[in-house]
Amino acid sequence: MELRLGGCRILLDFGFPAVLAVQLLLWEPHQVGRVLLAVLVHELGHGTVMALTGAGVREIRLHAFGVQLRTQPCLLSVPEELLLYGSGPAVNLLCALVLWHISPETAQLHLGLGLFNLLPCTVLDGGAALHCLWAAHPQRLRGCSWCCTVLLAAAAVWMGAARVPVPCVMAVYLGVSELSELFFR
Repeated sequence: MELRLGGCRILLDFGFPAVLAVQLLLWEPHQVGRVLLAVLVHELGHGTVMALTGAGVREIRLHAFGVQLRTQPCLLSVPEELLLYGSGPAVNLLCALVLWHISPETAQLHLGLGLFNLLPCTVLDGGAALHCLWAAHPQRLRGCSWCCTVLLAAAAVWMGAARVPVPCVMAVYLGVSELSELFFR
């Protein structure tokens, strides 16, 4: 489904409501709300930097594995790009710090989301920052992608054996994303 809000496209993939429905079946509604709020805060961090740098928000995509904001096609400086990629995780880490004594469970969620997004996987903020820094060094990027793929495969096997399905599926998704970047980019 696609909507337009001014110059911004809002895309809702089938996977987003499907995953949301499964989460509502498995978790308490307040837990699902807490996760959605943490994701919203993360994306608002990115959106704020997009607005401040003049990049603007061109597209908001809601898909099975989260929410993604895309900027207008413009040339940002390397420091602006790094600020953009770091802003979402930074907001989550700041929320974790502020909420630690008020709501430890919510603080841990923000901490986990912020740190998770700093992983050097291509589709995450940490990987995007590495691509920004190492754009002139494709061999380093390929090496990092291979390392990520191996670590994600090991994590998926370990979490599958431990019967932790959601992180296992996420590790598989990220691993497949890394492999597709390696072979189809």
